[in-house]
Amino acid sequence: MTEPAPAPRIGKAARNEMRKALATTANALSITMLVTIWLQPMLSGQSIGFAGPVAIAGFVALQAVAHYVLHKVED
Repeated sequence: MTEPAPAPRIGKAARNEMRKALATTANALSITMLVTIWLQPMLSGQSIGFAGPVAIAGFVALQAVAHYVLHKVED
Protein backbone atom coordinates (compact mmCIF):
# COMPACT_ATOMS: atom_id res chain seq x y z
CA MET A 1 0.00 0.00 0.00
CA THR A 2 1.08 3.50 -0.66
CA GLU A 3 1.05 6.28 1.89
CA PRO A 4 -1.22 9.25 1.19
CA ALA A 5 0.58 12.34 0.03
CA PRO A 6 1.19 14.89 2.79
CA ALA A 7 -1.02 17.94 2.74
CA PRO A 8 0.66 20.92 1.12
CA ARG A 9 2.00 23.51 3.53
CA ILE A 10 0.05 26.73 3.85
CA GLY A 11 1.73 29.68 2.14
CA LYS A 12 2.79 32.99 3.61
CA ALA A 13 -0.02 34.91 1.92
CA ALA A 14 -2.63 32.51 3.32
CA ARG A 15 -1.16 32.79 6.83
CA ASN A 16 -1.22 36.59 6.58
CA GLU A 17 -4.85 36.57 5.44
CA MET A 18 -5.85 34.27 8.31
CA ARG A 19 -4.08 36.53 10.78
CA LYS A 20 -5.72 39.65 9.35
CA ALA A 21 -9.15 37.98 9.52
CA LEU A 22 -8.57 37.01 13.16
CA ALA A 23 -7.44 40.54 14.03
CA THR A 24 -10.47 42.02 12.27
CA THR A 25 -12.78 39.70 14.21
CA ALA A 26 -11.17 40.64 17.53
CA ASN A 27 -11.46 44.32 16.65
CA ALA A 28 -15.14 44.01 15.69
CA LEU A 29 -15.96 42.07 18.86
CA SER A 30 -14.19 44.61 21.06
CA ILE A 31 -16.04 47.55 19.53
CA THR A 32 -19.39 45.73 19.67
CA MET A 33 -18.88 44.82 23.30
CA LEU A 34 -17.87 48.35 24.24
CA VAL A 35 -20.89 49.90 22.51
CA THR A 36 -23.50 47.43 23.76
CA ILE A 37 -22.28 47.03 27.33
CA TRP A 38 -20.89 50.47 28.11
CA LEU A 39 -21.87 53.20 25.67
CA GLN A 40 -25.51 52.35 24.98
CA PRO A 41 -26.60 52.18 28.66
CA MET A 42 -24.60 55.31 29.45
CA LEU A 43 -26.28 57.31 26.68
CA SER A 44 -29.75 56.10 27.65
CA GLY A 45 -29.24 57.20 31.26
CA GLN A 46 -29.18 53.74 32.81
CA SER A 47 -26.77 52.68 35.50
CA ILE A 48 -23.74 50.88 34.12
CA GLY A 49 -22.47 49.42 37.39
CA PHE A 50 -19.86 46.69 37.22
CA ALA A 51 -20.44 46.17 33.48
CA GLY A 52 -18.59 49.39 32.63
CA PRO A 53 -15.16 48.34 33.88
CA VAL A 54 -15.69 44.83 32.51
CA ALA A 55 -16.55 46.23 29.05
CA ILE A 56 -13.49 48.47 29.06
CA ALA A 57 -11.24 45.62 30.21
CA GLY A 58 -12.65 43.35 27.50
CA PHE A 59 -12.16 46.07 24.90
CA VAL A 60 -8.53 46.53 25.91
CA ALA A 61 -7.90 42.77 25.98
CA LEU A 62 -9.41 42.17 22.54
CA GLN A 63 -7.51 45.13 21.10
CA ALA A 64 -4.31 43.66 22.55
CA VAL A 65 -5.11 40.35 20.84
CA ALA A 66 -5.73 42.13 17.55
CA HIS A 67 -2.43 44.02 17.78
CA TYR A 68 -0.54 40.87 18.78
CA VAL A 69 -1.95 38.97 15.81
CA LEU A 70 -1.19 41.80 13.39
CA HIS A 71 2.36 42.00 14.74
CA LYS A 72 2.86 38.42 13.51
CA VAL A 73 1.96 39.32 9.89
CA GLU A 74 4.93 38.63 7.67
CA ASP A 75 6.30 41.07 5.12
